Amino acid sequence: MKKVFNFAGLVFVGLLLTGCATDKKLLKLESSYQVQLGEYATALKSGEITKTEHDQKVTQLNGRYGRRRAMMERDIYGSGVKTPTRRPTAGRVGRRY
Repeated sequence: MKKVFNFAGLVFVGLLLTGCATDKKLLKLESSYQVQLGEYATALKSGEITKTEHDQKVTQLNGRYGRRRAMMERDIYGSGVKTPTRRPTAGRVGRRY
């Protein structure tokens, strides 16, 4: 019984450490994203870049951040539940109403 308890405790600690490590990566990504947004806002307020340039940079940053976050979440949490595929419509032509 003691061996089972020790094993369960070891597994729990391992999962806890894994979770903390992955949260740190996501937090680091989020903080760097916030810093970059702040730099763009400061540059816009000081007149270094125009509103159009600011919007382009923010759009590009959002795209990169979204892709990186999605990749990290897939690595951490897995790909999730797969959606069922559509069955072929062999005998039916057209839509069903």
